[in-house]
Amino acid sequence: MKDSLVDGAAVERLLLFSGALRAGLIDALANGEASTVEEVSRRAETDPRATQIVLEALAAEGVVERLQVEPATTAEESVRYRLSEVGREHLLGGGAQVERFGLMHQVNKLRGWLELPEVIRTGRPVPRDPAKRDVRTMVGAMGERDPALLDEIVERCLAYSGPIHTMLDVGGAVGHVARHFARCGVRATLYDRENVIPLAREFLGDEGGDIALVAGDFTESLPAGPFDLVYLGNVLHIYSPATNARVTRSVFPILPPGGTIAVQDHMWGRSPRAARFAVNMLQATEEGGVWTEAQYREWLTTAGFVKIEVLDLEAAAVQLILGMRPRI
Repeated sequence: MKDSLVDGAAVERLLLFSGALRAGLIDALANGEASTVEEVSRRAETDPRATQIVLEALAAEGVVERLQVEPATTAEESVRYRLSEVGREHLLGGGAQVERFGLMHQVNKLRGWLELPEVIRTGRPVPRDPAKRDVRTMVGAMGERDPALLDEIVERCLAYSGPIHTMLDVGGAVGHVARHFARCGVRATLYDRENVIPLAREFLGDEGGDIALVAGDFTESLPAGPFDLVYLGNVLHIYSPATNARVTRSVFPILPPGGTIAVQDHMWGRSPRAARFAVNMLQATEEGGVWTEAQYREWLTTAGFVKIEVLDLEAAAVQLILGMRPRI
């Protein structure tokens, strides 16, 4: 069999899982009981024939179990479905491997990639209605990041900066990074746009009481501080080099002497995903992109930071850039 550049099955699997989630079939199986097609379709308010076809496909992929029940009064009642252990772990939420929002976010991104010919022609993303932007899915996907990566981020920051008492998570989505710092005894503040803060409060639950949630646009201003650590994770790829230089300069005055700036993102020349991620920024943002080590060093140096280090994070194909405000 000849080699192929395209894994069509992977694309179909992604769309299958996302479609089942959005249609409510996964949540219709959330009670753990083995259910008939009619029961699932009634809970999800879906067409019975379509429901059966999709449940069979989910069973073939291992996220649903197909059970033969005997005796049964009808052929339809003899077959029942329930989520498998894999399905519950990845699609319901609450587990370390949950990908519920991540799957739907990938499908949302595909819409932009399908417009790539027009993006290449014009050099700009195709305009979209801001009111239709799926913010919940996007920030929810951020909250599903690998716990091993979050642990490594916290460990590397603390190893570089030493003990810290306060940190600011800039553009921190639902607070997944802030929560990891808070669990280490750090007083964490999450700073993101006004429409994100309620979603962060929902995501953090009881732990949200230990994290200050502040609404604002970090490209315009930052909370006054001071903060021992200011963390910018996966945000500078959204904006232009000029904006990133300005944001970096705005971090310096809210740090005390010896305070740390930490930037986590893909970097040209170091992340194996950098080139493809740059295309994702091309279709999704007006001026965003993937930046070089020289650019990050220039932004931090110009802002006044010293002891600049660039680390490759083992848990993911991303980099962590660290800098310190001089102690004197």
